[in-house]
Amino acid sequence: MHLDSSPSKDDANETSNRGASDALPEGDLDVRRKAQIAFAGARDHAGEVVLLPNNGFDIDRTIFGTLDGRLPRAVLSSKVGITPFWSEAAAARIRNAFLSVPSAPRHDQGLLEFMRNDCNFAMEHADGSFMDHLRFCYEYSFAHYKEKSPRVLLLHSIMGVGTNYFPMEASKIPQLRALLTEFEFKQIAAFPSVLRLLYRGDLLRELEQLSKAGLNAMERIVFYRVIDNERIEMDSEAFWDQLNYQLIHLLDFLPAASWKLHTDDSFLRNFTALYTILVRAGRLRCNVNFDVTEAQSTATGQPPMSLGLLIRKVLPSSVVLKISENAIAKFSNKIGHSLDYQLHFQAKEVDAYPDVVHIASLPVSRL
Repeated sequence: MHLDSSPSKDDANETSNRGASDALPEGDLDVRRKAQIAFAGARDHAGEVVLLPNNGFDIDRTIFGTLDGRLPRAVLSSKVGITPFWSEAAAARIRNAFLSVPSAPRHDQGLLEFMRNDCNFAMEHADGSFMDHLRFCYEYSFAHYKEKSPRVLLLHSIMGVGTNYFPMEASKIPQLRALLTEFEFKQIAAFPSVLRLLYRGDLLRELEQLSKAGLNAMERIVFYRVIDNERIEMDSEAFWDQLNYQLIHLLDFLPAASWKLHTDDSFLRNFTALYTILVRAGRLRCNVNFDVTEAQSTATGQPPMSLGLLIRKVLPSSVVLKISENAIAKFSNKIGHSLDYQLHFQAKEVDAYPDVVHIASLPVSRL
């Protein structure tokens, strides 16, 4: 198999020729991201890509640099500190398919100036630069979630991420709000909080336990904003929109190949669970194709053994997943952010469907 490293100059040149590049000059789309946008979803690319360790990867230079503990850092590095090398045939097919995707619109100049002058997006992301990630989220949303503003995913991390890295200071919230619609601001403000609640696990498991009737009996959710712990209340319609944005965001963290070998991967687990919840509730509003039955288990093309991979191989998947969940609790505890939440249901529906029972979220101090 002839291999083509990713990202390549061809990818940079192709993205720079698209309309959105003038808006985000620092953001490029590699082959994996182009595939997700072109084919509208997640695919197991086993047999098409070889994954090798990125010898230049330094977790301290990424948004995960504040993660504590040798074991969690090793596990995470084994997931994100890799470089994909694509077969020439697969890379050519994906790039050709991507050419047919309409270009995303350029951004408001005032918003761009705010991002450049009042925020810090210089930190590296899991795969490439922060701007690579933001561009992917924005372009995927524009192409496949047409009913809602793609600017939510362009700015989803501006008020915080899963770790304690904040591109924008809380004092600049009024400036940000003035540049957005009310819908955009509320979704962006909620994004880091809902992300942490999903990754912590309690909210995701509660939603998984609800039937279709129970899910659709949700009236609102109450939780706390990551950047300043301010109380947020979202009605059910806004919350379903938020979960669709979260699903698109998770696409950018999925393993490129051999999903069956990654049952301990928190990103894959959360994506699969959230996708199932949205489908069951009839609330999948974005276009995301996902077929779990295409998951493969071939070890061909997977990274060689490392400390992180050894830990993941020896420990049960449930233990590795718990490590990821506990890391979120520690991050929030360090900055005084509450992971408490409350789901509220329509009273008449709760009586009619006894399976709709709220599982109380414990305070961080009791976890």
